[in-house]
Amino acid sequence: MEKSRNILAWIGQKEEQEILNDVFQHVERVLECVKGMKEILQALFDNNMEKKNEYISNVKEAEHQGDEIRRKIVVELSKGLFFPPDREDLILLNERLNDIADGAKGVARLLEFFEEKPEGELSKILLSDGIVAVNAAEKLKSAINALRENEVQKVLEECAHIETLEEEGDDKRRELIGSLVKIEFSPAFTLLLYEIIDTVEDVIDGIKRAGDMVRLLAIKAR
Repeated sequence: MEKSRNILAWIGQKEEQEILNDVFQHVERVLECVKGMKEILQALFDNNMEKKNEYISNVKEAEHQGDEIRRKIVVELSKGLFFPPDREDLILLNERLNDIADGAKGVARLLEFFEEKPEGELSKILLSDGIVAVNAAEKLKSAINALRENEVQKVLEECAHIETLEEEGDDKRRELIGSLVKIEFSPAFTLLLYEIIDTVEDVIDGIKRAGDMVRLLAIKAR
């Protein structure tokens, strides 16, 4: 008789429950990173450089904590408690969560170069894009919590919300590029702003990719 590959069918087993709990802890740190990224953008919008630097430090610390959890998950998955396809799916989800945190830290590092608020509407639109990222990350956290609670329908609903927010992020990126080309910045500053715009977009795209993995795991659980 073929063994079930349904990872959630094993949810009562201590080791598998701990893995999903670790994944949830990982996404909590990821959400801290994304929220911190948004707070940095808020501080930039408020022209509060002291707060900006404080939030940058917070993002770096949250990313470090998430990386420690990521390593722990890799070690646990390497013990062979899961069937190989399920182990691969969870490793990939783990890495995609790490990519989100890395992206948020990347934005934080780029914003270290700012000593004052940029002219025009850019900082306002960047902040609104950061809010989209936070909303998407919160939905991802909710989806992962639903996954560990075996609430498949809720997983699918939250992932659908993430897709809508990812599309909103695409619209914000176009709006940001439109604003960028209308203002005469130095070439170096323009390049820096473009990199920030793209990295925020990468964060939102990364949340969408992680959501796709959560949805895949949920569908397998049916």
